Amino acid sequence: MSQARRHSAALGLLLLVLLAGARPGGGAPLADPPEEAGPPDAPPAEALAGLRPPPFYLTGERLTYAVTWLGIHAGDATLEARGVGVEDGAYVYRFATTARTRPAVSAIYRVDTRTESWVDVAGFHSRRFSKHAREGGYRHDSVTTFDLVARSAAYDSIDFGRVPRDLSALDEVLRVTGFRRQDFPIPGPVQDELSGLYAIRALPLEVGRTLVLPTFANKKLWGLEVRVVRRETLETALGAVDTLVVEPLLKYEGIFQRKGRLVVWLTDDDDRVPVRMESEVRVGAFVASLVRREVPDGSGGLRFRLEEREHR
Repeated sequence: MSQARRHSAALGLLLLVLLAGARPGGGAPLADPPEEAGPPDAPPAEALAGLRPPPFYLTGERLTYAVTWLGIHAGDATLEARGVGVEDGAYVYRFATTARTRPAVSAIYRVDTRTESWVDVAGFHSRRFSKHAREGGYRHDSVTTFDLVARSAAYDSIDFGRVPRDLSALDEVLRVTGFRRQDFPIPGPVQDELSGLYAIRALPLEVGRTLVLPTFANKKLWGLEVRVVRRETLETALGAVDTLVVEPLLKYEGIFQRKGRLVVWLTDDDDRVPVRMESEVRVGAFVASLVRREVPDGSGGLRFRLEEREHR
C-alpha cells in the first residue's frame, strides 16, 4: 500500500477507529467458523463482559475533530452517535463518521469518506456496516451485513475497475455497474470498523488491562487488541481533563499489523470521550484533536449543548 493511501486513511480517522490504514481486499481467508451455530441473539465474546453503553448512545452525540499533520490543519472529521433505530426487527445503535480535507488540501489530495454502523442494542455486535470513500484516485463503496444465524458476513462492494475514472458520485457509478457480493464466514458476533471504538468506550478500562475484540474489517476476521497504557492529564476543547491512553492494534492469525503507532486519549470518566487520536506515519504524525462536543440539551428537542474552545 502506498504511503499516500496510509496518510488518507489516517485523515479519514478510521485507522484510529479500527482500520489501521489497510485498504479493503486481499489477504488470507478467514478462519473456519465453529460447526455449531448459536442462536441469533447469542452474546458476544467475553471481551464485552461489563459493557455498559452510556446514555448518549441512545440520545445522541456529535464529536468534531481538526486533523493536523506537521502543524498543518489538513482536514476535519466527525464521530456521531445518532440514537436508536430498527434493523431486521432488532433495535440498533446508529453510529457514523465523516472525514474531509480542507479546500486548500483538497486541491492537492481530496478526501471525502463516510461510514455508518448499525449495532445490536442487546448484544452490542455489528449488524451492518457501510463505507463510502473518495481518497485521491482511490474510490470505494461497500456494505457488509452480518448474519449470526448463518454465521456469515455478506460483503457487497463495487468493482471500480469497470467504472470510468471521471465518475465519483455513487448514483453516477450505479448507472455503470452494481454491487458484487462475497460471503465470508464469521465465528459469531463481531465488531466492524467503527463499532469497536464505541464498544471500547462502553467497557470498564483499567491501566494495564488488555482487551481483544473479534472484528471483521477488510474482508478478514481480526482480533482488535486494545491496551490501556497509562493515565495522563491533557489540555483539550473541554478544558484540562484526565484521560486514559489506549493503543489499538489489529491482530490477524497471530500477526500484529503495525503501520505506525496508533494512540487514543479517552476521558477518564463515564463518557470516555476520545479527545485526541494520533497515528504515526513515515514523516511526522496525523493528529485528530477534539474541537467540539455536542450532546442533547435535555429539553427533548434536537438542539445541542456545545462544549468547545477555539481551535488554534
